[in-house]
Amino acid sequence: MAWLVIAFSLLISGPALAASAPAMSITVSPDDRAKQWMTLVDDQNYADAYQQMGALGRGKIAVDPWTQKIRDARAPLGAVASRTLKDVKMTKTLPGMRDGQYATVRYDSAFARKAGSVETVTLILENGAWSVISYFIN
Repeated sequence: MAWLVIAFSLLISGPALAASAPAMSITVSPDDRAKQWMTLVDDQNYADAYQQMGALGRGKIAVDPWTQKIRDARAPLGAVASRTLKDVKMTKTLPGMRDGQYATVRYDSAFARKAGSVETVTLILENGAWSVISYFIN
């Protein structure tokens, strides 16, 4: 019971403690960020999806070729029917990339014209937020 009283008193004095504590960056999970970004792709907002990619992703390809490439990959599949998180893998390195904090998020996905697919979204932690740097469909 004593720990409950201490926890409650810390909650009440939170604003005073927060003023002296260093600010912490709160980020959305890699899975949530990947889903937010894929919603743009699902809605065919390819230019917006490109603009929301991290600098590392945008630095690999210009907007027009990227937009055409993603359109060519997604159009034959049709609309997303389902998407289920398969796994999230965190790593400090990726082949050909600088060291950093990376997440590879995979989904078991079904589309109107292709039932068994795996979507892979790779993200990097930049300035306290997850940014998409690549997207693949198998």
